[in-house]
Amino acid sequence: MANKLRVLCLHGYRQSDKSFREKTGGLRKTLKSVAEFEFIRAPHAVHGEEDSLSWFYSNPATHNILSYDCQDPSTEDPGFDETIQFLMNYLKENGPYDGILAFSQGACLASMLCDLKRREPALSSVSFVMLFCGFRSRITKHDRYYTQPFDNVRSLHVFGETDDVIPLEMSEKLVSSFVDPVVMKHP
Repeated sequence: MANKLRVLCLHGYRQSDKSFREKTGGLRKTLKSVAEFEFIRAPHAVHGEEDSLSWFYSNPATHNILSYDCQDPSTEDPGFDETIQFLMNYLKENGPYDGILAFSQGACLASMLCDLKRREPALSSVSFVMLFCGFRSRITKHDRYYTQPFDNVRSLHVFGETDDVIPLEMSEKLVSSFVDPVVMKHP
């Protein structure tokens, strides 16, 4: 048998590599003959919550507390540049990866990595993304990542039609950023 696909996994906000791994057990078991999954831990802690992490924040610190809300437009992205540097270093040291599996804030980040793939050699091997409950960042500084359609990766988008956290419109807006996306909606 040929080599298995290597898939980098990015968890959501207020999750961790460990919790995401546990939640994807069924998927990993189904795909174990064709793919190996590597779960990476976001570099930023969520204040006051054990094993609760963030890839970046959307609000400047208030009372020394940073937070993230995917639905609120923001001009700030504390921690984002550090996360990108962290990921580029991680990919250079541990890559190459064939694809990215990501959930929620991790899926948002993965969509921006699709733009960075155009100029970052560490991402050159990534040929597909699987985005669960994904959305396009509403941080205005991130608009630059969505100026061109993502025609450089295959994409699968899975999201709920009645999701209370990520509204349908936000997931559909992200889907429209990809060329020939595969979409699976659930109630």
